[in-house]
Amino acid sequence: MISLGNIYDSVPVWLQNVIVSAVGYRNNKSRYGKAYYEHIAFLGKFDSLTLIDKREFQRKELVRFLAFAREHSKFYRELYASIDPATVVTPSDLVRLPVVDKEMLRSHAADVFTIPSKGAVEGHTGGTTGKSLVVLRTADDMMKRMAMLDHFKERVGFKHREMRRATFNGKHIVPPSQKKHIYWRYNHACKQMIYSSFHITEKNAKYYVDSLNRFKPHALDGFFTCMIDIANYIDRHDIKLEFQPVAIFPTSETLTQPGRELLERVFKCKVYDQYASSEGAPFVTECKEQRLHIELASGIFEHFEAGSDEVLVTSFTTHGTPLIRYRIGDSMRFAPVDDTCTCGNASPLVESIEGRRLDFLYTAEGAKINAGNVANLFKNMPNALIRAQTIQVQLGKILCLLEVDKNVYREEHDKMLRNEFMHKFGSTTHVTIKHVDEIPRESSGKFRMIKNSVDTVA
Repeated sequence: MISLGNIYDSVPVWLQNVIVSAVGYRNNKSRYGKAYYEHIAFLGKFDSLTLIDKREFQRKELVRFLAFAREHSKFYRELYASIDPATVVTPSDLVRLPVVDKEMLRSHAADVFTIPSKGAVEGHTGGTTGKSLVVLRTADDMMKRMAMLDHFKERVGFKHREMRRATFNGKHIVPPSQKKHIYWRYNHACKQMIYSSFHITEKNAKYYVDSLNRFKPHALDGFFTCMIDIANYIDRHDIKLEFQPVAIFPTSETLTQPGRELLERVFKCKVYDQYASSEGAPFVTECKEQRLHIELASGIFEHFEAGSDEVLVTSFTTHGTPLIRYRIGDSMRFAPVDDTCTCGNASPLVESIEGRRLDFLYTAEGAKINAGNVANLFKNMPNALIRAQTIQVQLGKILCLLEVDKNVYREEHDKMLRNEFMHKFGSTTHVTIKHVDEIPRESSGKFRMIKNSVDTVA
């Protein structure tokens, strides 16, 4: 059977650009409709509210969202059967509700969903544990999330779809058999040049820089480590850039201060961090003063337990797959409650986001495949994968351990996974897939999706 991916891989680059743009225009329909524009307008007004008014909105939204989950989700209706709704009316009351984790949602997916898959916006997450999860989103929630992202960027000077952006993400835009040094494709629908994050090596970096100089983006976004690799190359070779972005927006990985400083020095603009998730977590965004604010209109963060930085999330934009006190696996340090920011936005502050690791694997040629892309290997496993671990001890070889739900997992899922590896690592990397009853944890009790003991790269 010929798939769209096979067709894409077989056509010339100019036609691949057309296909990428066509997909972009199709995605625009589900992202930029009436709900998007209404929410953009709402967020502009919400920013000017006092903290008291923002918290009252959040409280009312919580009550509405809990009522919705009870009414429309069998899973939550049964989970909360013995809990009086009148006792949970503020964020501080959430401690009365049980914690939900990814395995609970995965194994009860049919009962968790409030909408049919047909017509829903389907999302997948691999996450830092390699556990797959399918989430269904309503069209309105999808548009509201896009509005939140675009509003965050517009606060610091970047207007989405009006200004050019260079994106470093995990899209399979370069066919495995390609010989030309063209590691980017253009999405006309969003004035977006998409750069492959799988081919950034010392040998190839010059082609990326040349493309950036021709494209002259107003903003860079995507995987932090990819942009760091490009910035390092520019810095070491003293290359003159022919553009100056207004901002850089890293995603999917934890920012480091040295990395931020390198990006800002090389590209001569500020870096603005943000937090969300594939599942649909609430947002934390950085303001013009580069301080992290909790977006109260998007949901609630709370610490898992006293003395812990691990967070639970309750998100108001997850009506299709409600997330309530969801143990997402990330950690944050909240600022003191009396801390305020000079930007003028009255919302709680976060001192640091500490949940996303900077682990990576290597291709046989030495290119880094970061944690975000490794997690994406498992995104399309349809609620079949319990846990996955990738182990690398030498270049060109990767061992992939899978802990699966044997009632759901099928042989074709291994083939699907091999195809994902092929697109991300190329044909020269040998991948061994091994099914195990249980993947051991570290002595600390933590689970690692990536174990890389390769010391050096030739």
